[in-house]
Amino acid sequence: MFAKRPRKASMVTGGVLLAGTAVLLASGYGPWSAPSASITGPSTANASGAPATEIAAFAALADQTPLPGQAQAQAAAAKPAVTPAELAKLLDLDKIARDGDAYVATLTDGRRAQLTLDPRLQAAAERLLDDARAPRAAIVVMTPDGKILALAGRRSAEPKGSRKGTFDWRHATEVWAPGASIFKLVTASALLRAGVDPDGKVCYHGGLRSVLEHNLRDDRRDFRCDSLSFGVAHSQNAILGKLAFQKLEPPALEAEARQLGWAGELPGDVTGAAGEIELPQAHDLQFARAAAGFTGARLSVLGGALLAATFASGGEQPAARIVASIDGAPVALAKARRALPAETARAVARMMAGTCDEGSAARVFGRRRGLRVAGKTGTLSTSAPTRIEHSWFVGFAPAEKPELVVSVLIGNSEAWHLRGHEAAKRLIEQALAPAPATAREKGRTAAIIRHDVRAARRQKAR
Repeated sequence: MFAKRPRKASMVTGGVLLAGTAVLLASGYGPWSAPSASITGPSTANASGAPATEIAAFAALADQTPLPGQAQAQAAAAKPAVTPAELAKLLDLDKIARDGDAYVATLTDGRRAQLTLDPRLQAAAERLLDDARAPRAAIVVMTPDGKILALAGRRSAEPKGSRKGTFDWRHATEVWAPGASIFKLVTASALLRAGVDPDGKVCYHGGLRSVLEHNLRDDRRDFRCDSLSFGVAHSQNAILGKLAFQKLEPPALEAEARQLGWAGELPGDVTGAAGEIELPQAHDLQFARAAAGFTGARLSVLGGALLAATFASGGEQPAARIVASIDGAPVALAKARRALPAETARAVARMMAGTCDEGSAARVFGRRRGLRVAGKTGTLSTSAPTRIEHSWFVGFAPAEKPELVVSVLIGNSEAWHLRGHEAAKRLIEQALAPAPATAREKGRTAAIIRHDVRAARRQKAR
């Protein structure tokens, strides 16, 4: 996907001694510069009793031609700090190049940025999108603190998809699909904050693929009783629709979505949108359907990753970060913002774990596979301009101590080859798999096995 680009030499640092004060000047810019250090002491005149004319001549050196590297360092020190939003405008992701074991890009102001992308996971994400053969699809892999490890998007000119496609990272950062049942995470969060017991029973009927008027109130057809936690894990529309209709008002649900960063621009150093929201303001069936994820909310794939990261991080939402360093100086992580109370975030995270343990993604994940994953599936079809079935998965792993966040959206045509949670499973397994043993380690292991076998034989012979 990316061309190789040669490495550039880093700038030279310099220093100057001024009137008894040693000042270290570093190359780099803004908050990523090496910190200036000064060693102060008594003035030269007081220490040696040198004549005033000699002191003046020494001080005048500061006005002469700078030492090698000093001019560049002074210019760097004078350059203002760059915020993540400003950095997003300086970064052109169309000009990313592979450089050894890293991805790099030249910023529009000429500086060289090394990116956070992991070549192994980036390649894996691109292979999965090729395998999907979908008209549109995207994948984001990141750490819970917002560091992006893979950012991949793919589109096909064929309405029904094709083996031939064009990679375009914008499919991961732009809004092109409904949020579907991923929005149930927002509704669950709002219900918890409205005082709903996550394990309290609610009786319902239907709701497998829709929410209807008779689902909203207690009815003699309510033959099953389950909890909000069950409703999220199994994507049960009647439970979420009924609880939202009975316990929430439209402004409260929209406020919850905005608090969770669903709408607006992406936070961080990547250009794009987190999502769009336009919920019905009347307290009616359409509001209940929106609460279940049928209408009113659209989401980008990176926006889905940030939403999952919020629940993985105990309610703190990170800013997306793709620039690791500039001209060799590390870029500090932007401070996460508190989006939810920790108790609420942990309760929703437990519901997400239920999705993979026993709910809508249990066949792909499941506890028996060793690695416990927390996530949310979503499926919703649209018909314009052609019929597309949007298959979502957002989640994190391990569920108990998250190290990885994954967001996948595959827009399948009538013939589909891969679903969102299936792609997520492959990525998670590859990302968290133990590193392959080196030849030396394999040899050592083989020697230990041979020793144990011989010892067992000797013991048997006795």
